[in-house]
Amino acid sequence: MTTTYIAALATLAAVTVGYAIGTQSWSAVDPAMFALILVLAAATQRVPVFLFRSSAVSVSFAATIAAYVLYGPGAAVATNLLCAAINAVSPRKPFQKVAFNFSSLTLAAFVAAETYHLVGGATPPNDLFRTVLAVAVSGLVYYALGSGFTAGVISLSTGTPFASVWRENYAWMFVNFVATAVNGASLAVAYQALGFFGAVMFVLPLGVAWYSFKLYMTRSEETRRHNEELVAVNQKLRAANESLERSQLSVVEALVETLEAKDASVGRTASTVTRAVGLARRLGVSEDELEAVRLGALIHDVGKISIPEQILRKAGPLTKSEWDLVKQHPTIGAQLIVNVPALAPARAIVLAHHERYDGTGYPRGLRGAEIPLAAQIVAAVDAYAAMTASRPYRGTLSEDEALDELRRNAGTQFNPAVVQAFITQLGDEPHGAHQAEASAAFAFRTVRADGD
Repeated sequence: MTTTYIAALATLAAVTVGYAIGTQSWSAVDPAMFALILVLAAATQRVPVFLFRSSAVSVSFAATIAAYVLYGPGAAVATNLLCAAINAVSPRKPFQKVAFNFSSLTLAAFVAAETYHLVGGATPPNDLFRTVLAVAVSGLVYYALGSGFTAGVISLSTGTPFASVWRENYAWMFVNFVATAVNGASLAVAYQALGFFGAVMFVLPLGVAWYSFKLYMTRSEETRRHNEELVAVNQKLRAANESLERSQLSVVEALVETLEAKDASVGRTASTVTRAVGLARRLGVSEDELEAVRLGALIHDVGKISIPEQILRKAGPLTKSEWDLVKQHPTIGAQLIVNVPALAPARAIVLAHHERYDGTGYPRGLRGAEIPLAAQIVAAVDAYAAMTASRPYRGTLSEDEALDELRRNAGTQFNPAVVQAFITQLGDEPHGAHQAEASAAFAFRTVRADGD
């Protein structure tokens, strides 16, 4: 596709060169002035300003504009042919790129020269205002065609959208092109008014225009490089952070596995997680909260890793000092995961899963709505799992007995709404007919209590 695009431009440009050179009135051309135009074009083409995507721009088009203002399209095309030749060898370029540069420069110069005459520009210039206006319009045409042709070939060869290439490389050049075009017109007008030496005096503004291009691109390239470095640093930091989080999660997983080995009751994790997430969904919590419940149900007892195994497995009642030690595990667990961003959503659950609805729980004595709903969910589900699991200090309760305990403690230890929803959920599980009956009985008792 790129080759076809360049071939089409080259064919059109070859026809244009033949027409423009053949119809040019060369007898009206001042050899000395035309030589100055060619020298300016050659000199400025030797020092182009390089853009972002292996393309470049020079202020040689000011000389091209001076050529068509003074002598017509043929002189402008001849000037651009010289620019294309210099561009081909400094440095040497492959044939395809040479063909494209020849084509784009030729077509842009010819169409701009014709536009100059179409909007009222005279050759040679005889009215300053009309000349400047015609040059401004034709300069815009030159800018649009030159930048459009180049953005097109870059887009085809790299697969980058045309609009993106044009915005990045050329959108900012609008004012510079117009200003440099006016410099070219000034060069022509100075020659008309003051002769050859008057034109020489207007070479300096071209140098200023080139320097403005160069300075802008230098600053832009520095900013671009700095931004790329920041992106690279951010990517490294992100990768390091992800690696750190994975390591931290691995440590927490190892802690949970160690805790399961110390305390057999922790091994009921899978059913607790499943039921807690289901209950949370039934209570209408958000997706973010669902993930917090999932994590919290998994790691809520991680703080028990700090409690001696003989206390966790003790068959009889705990002494006051032992109980005080056990009551520290929510705080310790929350501290263990405080620096693990991936577990941050579960920290409130870890800290509050032993708070009681009536405010007599630990570690902070929170009451009612002060306790995060996610922690209340995990507390009810974990209590049911604990009651139906074997403990060193008591036997296993039946499901009915565990449900009775939940009902008895609704409003004191547990949120009544959470208990109601949980019993309903258990009734929906396979082989859960007795839970469904318990749910109905609990709901009836709750309604009566509210109505008394």
